[in-house]
Amino acid sequence: MGTITSEKIKHKSKQVKNIYTSAQEYFIQAEELRIKNRYKESIANYLKSIMIERNNSESYLGLGLAYKKLNKYNKAINNLEKAERLNPDNAQIKKEIAMCNIIQGNFESGINYLRTSITLDPNNCEIQMQLALVHEMLEEEEMALKIYQRIIDKNPDYIRAYIQKATLFMHIKDYINSAKIFREIIKRSPKYYRAYLALGICLEKLGNFLAAKRYYKIYLKNHKDIDTYKEISERIKNLNTRNKNQNIKFKLV
Repeated sequence: MGTITSEKIKHKSKQVKNIYTSAQEYFIQAEELRIKNRYKESIANYLKSIMIERNNSESYLGLGLAYKKLNKYNKAINNLEKAERLNPDNAQIKKEIAMCNIIQGNFESGINYLRTSITLDPNNCEIQMQLALVHEMLEEEEMALKIYQRIIDKNPDYIRAYIQKATLFMHIKDYINSAKIFREIIKRSPKYYRAYLALGICLEKLGNFLAAKRYYKIYLKNHKDIDTYKEISERIKNLNTRNKNQNIKFKLV
């Protein structure tokens, strides 16, 4: 056996450094390609990176995300689970495994992964929203409403939770509660003009035609989509007629 000299140690150290530099270069290229939606090319680079360095959870995560974008969910889950084994406390990895399972109809597994993800990252509103949306999908409205309210209580400026909760109330035809939340949305985010439209619809459903028209008009003033403009203008015309009929009946009584 030859003597291990300081020169040999330096040479070996340089070789190891070069290997990991190459793995990192492939990883960076893969990430850039994935961001540009060039998923097949990104996969090739993730695989090259993994062949050199097999213990980088980020490479497996990126590979899983690329496969997910190509609708290859089994391959996505396989690589995401490898990432999870290397980095078991990463909330994003668990969230991505959850979403792949949910897309494939494995709701119980998906919900469990989302809950674990929330435990690891309790301040991540996006993951909590995903969990609520899954409950909506499963027609578990009460559970979804509770989650939205929990998000609102902890994050009163997170408008998306208000919007989704108000929209769910509309879906289950609870127009009173829906209208209350859309009013709160307008108060907090007055330039979110779809809230004026939604509030108008709620008020119309509740028979308050004058108030409905007012919110429809605010929406039209700030929304220039031609098809929507025609539709809402027609609604206002119909409300004018219904309001006249309402007044006539009131006078007759």
